This record gives sequence, C-alpha cells and structure tokens, in this order.
Amino acid sequence: MSRLLIHPLRVHMLALALSALAFLSTAEATDAAWARVQRGGYTILMQGADVSGTLSPTVDHSVDCSATQTLSDRGRQLAQKLGARFAARGVRIDRILTSSTCNARETARLSFGSIPARIFKPLDPLPADDAAKAAELEKIRVLITGFKGSGNLVMLTDRANITALTGVTPRPTEAVVVIANEEGEAVHVAGRIIFD
Repeated sequence: MSRLLIHPLRVHMLALALSALAFLSTAEATDAAWARVQRGGYTILMQGADVSGTLSPTVDHSVDCSATQTLSDRGRQLAQKLGARFAARGVRIDRILTSSTCNARETARLSFGSIPARIFKPLDPLPADDAAKAAELEKIRVLITGFKGSGNLVMLTDRANITALTGVTPRPTEAVVVIANEEGEAVHVAGRIIFD
C-alpha cells in the first residue's frame, strides 16, 4: 500500500522539478536576450498592448489615434512598464517603427515616448492574398537585414506578422529578438524576452 502512495508522490515531485527547470530555462533565455539587445544591432519585434475592445486592431485611417484611447488599462500599464524595463536595462533604441493600428502606435508612444515612432505600412495586418502577403513580409525582412545601428530597431506589429517572419507565436507580453543571418538574406531568431 505504501508503495502506491510513494509512486504518485514521486511523479508529483518530478513534475514540480521539471516545471522549475522550464521556468529557469525561460528566465535564462530572457536574460540572454536582454544581454544581446544591450549590445545593440538587433531588431525587437513586439505586438501592440491589449486593446480595450472599442476599436478593432485593423487599420482604420479615419481614426485619430492621438484622440482615441485604444488600450485597456492593463495594456497602458504594460506599455509604460515596457519602456521602463528597456531604460532600466540600458537598452538603446535607435529607431521605432509601428503598424498603422492605433494599439501599436499608442504602445510605442507610452513605451518609448521620447523616441519618435514612424509608421511602416508593411507592419500592418497581413493581406489575405498570398502574393501581397509575401511582398509585405519581404519589405520587413529587407529592413531587418539592412539594419546596422549601434542601438536597436523596435517594430510594433501584430502576432501574425511576427509568426510569419520568425515561426514563433509570441505571447502577448513577449518580444522576439531577431537579426540577419550570416548570409544576410533571412531573419534569425536571436532570443525571446518575456516581460511578465
């Protein structure tokens, strides 16, 4: 009888140990990605923060994003924390590009207010047409592979674009750090930063 009780306990302990290792490896991976971006020369792909539900994250050129609050309270808090974390770690940002969506633009403003953000249309939600989608992704890749700053390039886009570029489906509170591969033609995932 005691043997049956010990076995589930051992399984439970093993599961706890594996969970702790997964957490540590995520934390270590995040620390390694922070170390990379502290050196500069990388592109940091991020999603816009949580939307309030009052506007669709699709592009609406009739909306004045500066006069409309599109982020939820949690989204605004997260956006402000993002900028503080980059500043606290001494990460230099050379350039910020966003999609036309209000949530991406507001996230950029709240996170990196002292650095002007520029809209880069290829970061908008991907078109349904495969050829148009490939063309937009190629424009983003060309910009990433051509970036040679001493700081970093931040791109605020949506999850589908990040996944299409990198193969990574990021969490809402995650950045994917990329750089040109050695041949300079494609994008290489150099790390992931988990913010929460």
